[in-house]
Amino acid sequence: MIFYDWDKILKVSNGKVCDILTILRIVTYKLYPKNYADKTFKFYQHKYGGNSFLLNAEELLTTGRTYSDKEVAEYAGVASYRNYYHYRQTGDTTLDLRHLPVNENIITNNRLLNIENNKIYFMFEETHKEK
Repeated sequence: MIFYDWDKILKVSNGKVCDILTILRIVTYKLYPKNYADKTFKFYQHKYGGNSFLLNAEELLTTGRTYSDKEVAEYAGVASYRNYYHYRQTGDTTLDLRHLPVNENIITNNRLLNIENNKIYFMFEETHKEK
């Protein structure tokens, strides 16, 4: 499980999908730059810890490679609206649709997310829950 601050990731990456994924990899795998010339070095001056969470970030970043980078970034963005306290109390990894402050088209156009009964289901969170 990783914790992250989605707003901070968006700000540091300027919303660039490739940079968002780089930051998520840094947080997930605890990667460090090899030297000052490493293209990821610029992201190490920031701390990305926060209240947003992904239960199975490694699977998202590995298996998710078969999907578009945009879909993976959107997945992390939508997941950031979930409440960790609610998850700890109930084990529910879904997000109620009424708590989503962005356009619902993001969900309907993303193969990693699914809407059923006004709840958003996250492909890799549900996989983790079944294990």
